[in-house]
Amino acid sequence: MKRKKSLSLSLFLLFLNFSLLGAAVIQSKEGHETWMGLYMQGIKIGHSYLSKETIQREHKTYTRIYSETKMKLSRLGGNPVEMSTVEEFIYDRQGKPFEVLVKTKMSEQEIDVKAEINPDSITFKMGGKTVKEIPVQGTFYLEVPVEKIIEQNKFKKGAVFNYKILDPIAYSFSECRYEILEKEKILILGKSHELWHTRSRLSSLVPVVAEEWINEKGELYKSEIQTGFLNITSLKMPRQKALEEETKTIDIASSTIIRPNTEIKNPQRIQSMKVELSGLSKQKIHDFPWDGPSQKLVKTKENSFILQTKSVIFREEEALCLPIEKKNLESALKSTLFCQSDDPDIKATAESIVEDEKNSWKAAKGIADWVRNEIKPNYDVGFASAKEILKNREGDCSEYTVIFTALCRSVGIPARANVGIMYGEDFFAYHMWPEVFVGQWIDLDPKWFSIDPISREYYTDATHIKFGRTKLDENIFKEMALSASELIGNINIHILEYR
Repeated sequence: MKRKKSLSLSLFLLFLNFSLLGAAVIQSKEGHETWMGLYMQGIKIGHSYLSKETIQREHKTYTRIYSETKMKLSRLGGNPVEMSTVEEFIYDRQGKPFEVLVKTKMSEQEIDVKAEINPDSITFKMGGKTVKEIPVQGTFYLEVPVEKIIEQNKFKKGAVFNYKILDPIAYSFSECRYEILEKEKILILGKSHELWHTRSRLSSLVPVVAEEWINEKGELYKSEIQTGFLNITSLKMPRQKALEEETKTIDIASSTIIRPNTEIKNPQRIQSMKVELSGLSKQKIHDFPWDGPSQKLVKTKENSFILQTKSVIFREEEALCLPIEKKNLESALKSTLFCQSDDPDIKATAESIVEDEKNSWKAAKGIADWVRNEIKPNYDVGFASAKEILKNREGDCSEYTVIFTALCRSVGIPARANVGIMYGEDFFAYHMWPEVFVGQWIDLDPKWFSIDPISREYYTDATHIKFGRTKLDENIFKEMALSASELIGNINIHILEYR
């Protein structure tokens, strides 16, 4: 059976791109809507629009800039996944930032992040819960202040500006370099326009470059948002045309899969693999997880790195007894925003699976069996919390990982989530899977675990390569983005040997 993998990580990064630059440079008149058609590889994938209006809150006047982006993308031949992102920027009467709301919805899952801006501090909330507070240091913006540049008569060829932009997804500030290049004649939908070409470089979780073409008033006509693995073009058009849907869809996998030099047959049986990775910096390789027995750095070459992975065959008699309580494992046992291990229904389910079992490895394998049998593969799910997964019983690798981790933690088995790649079909694709601490950290992929023919023990095949980890808490966007940053679209894999 060929293995089909999730690409939720790709969709998360796509969401991050639009969250960071979705309305960063679009200017709109009061009471006027700006509509854009969105394209990838020449195929229309959705639309966006932006509006600006005056609102009242508690007898005070504010300016509200509202933008909404809707896209439809496929993953590995599955049904198209609908994704929408909403941004609201609120300014006070003096034009100072007051509040930011970023809301994304993939399939039926919705996530919202809000930044409440006070004179001395900024409070970030996710799902209504406070997750972080940072001090205000100096002047910052929610978007590139194009109108201000024009009003101050500084909008001139060759001008360069550096701004500090509030990044609600990373709960911090990002540096943005804004350049005014030159005037160009641009053809949009058969009509010629003479527009200013500008460029924004945002150094955030996922570095983003936005090429924009605007008129003298700062109104956007065309943009090209570029990352290491995705390029999206936006074109200004009438509302009716922007809302038209394309019969074709783009498969996000084409931008993120990694084809090695040779094909691996029966990848779930692979217990040892040596690969050469290129296209990465030394710092990125240094940041890979090297603290477990399943992967190690063998050799650093001038332009590449040799990596060894192996499956750990762990035996039940070596396992610790439940519950496992160690001071340095608190983060792998606690309930989080996405992994609600203290939820009564999750605890009851885990206890019904484990029953009176005290052997931690045997209990973890029992939970893995339950997850594999009870969770129905559905590649159209965006990203769900443990409570949602327990209720709906469907999802892809991220859902398998989240529910497994929550069930383990609820009965005292430390568990954490890995972000990386795994081989299936004839390529490597982005993947998420858990590992448990049962005396040592052991990978246990509930969706793709195998059984050793000699010991009859469960193991995770050696085609799993870890790039990073996530605690499945409020920092999930940041952790997943940092794990994949620089890698997508750049990494090359040469398989040297496998067993």
